[in-house]
Amino acid sequence: MPFVELKSVVKRYGNNTVLQDVDLSIEKGEIIAVIGRSGSGKSTMLRCINGLEPVQAGEVWVDGVAVHDATANLRELRARVGIVFQSFNLFPHLTVERNITLGPMIVKGVPAAEAAALARAALRKVGLEEKIGAYADELSGGQQQRVAIARSMAMAPSLMLFDEITSALDPELVGEVLLVLEEMAREGMTMLLVTHEMNFARRVAHRVVFMHQGKVWEQGPAQAFFADPKTPELKSFLSAVLH
Repeated sequence: MPFVELKSVVKRYGNNTVLQDVDLSIEKGEIIAVIGRSGSGKSTMLRCINGLEPVQAGEVWVDGVAVHDATANLRELRARVGIVFQSFNLFPHLTVERNITLGPMIVKGVPAAEAAALARAALRKVGLEEKIGAYADELSGGQQQRVAIARSMAMAPSLMLFDEITSALDPELVGEVLLVLEEMAREGMTMLLVTHEMNFARRVAHRVVFMHQGKVWEQGPAQAFFADPKTPELKSFLSAVLH
């Protein structure tokens, strides 16, 4: 069974169908970049994978857990599935260390000293160990986003979901966040990234998925995907974003 699998997933908000018969499977250790126009269902799909949004039809499986099942233990699932949003969602009045240790201590019952060690190790991975005692609102946007990634990593997830995490950053700060993702890729983390950074998708992703009108419209290995789009919709999208 794939590590993540969506089968005929339908998501509606009232009369508005945002996801329409979405099928997608992800193997352990695979890095998938999801691209597409605004409103094509990319972010909603991530939220359905994490159980933040219930689906109206179809199945969502993550590491053997039936996320679509009303009886699924979503709290336990979210301890294993990290999600990082465009907005950093840090607590500005807490230190970086406290922002990171809250999850392991509250969700997993990790003792304070052990949680502090996890925070330090996670910050080391994102190159911010020296900021452990700083307050979140003292950091730049790029640093805050790296702390948000460290906060998810401290939970030792088996899957990381990233939702346009560079789109709120100034261009000169984007690179420092992408470097962290590249390092995570080298370490074999399973990742699903909604992104508009096409060069990053081409360089780092194993597979690229193009979403259009709430469907997985086209997908394929990163290099071939950009070189040889099969549908007019993808051709049109790439010509708009690559020029």
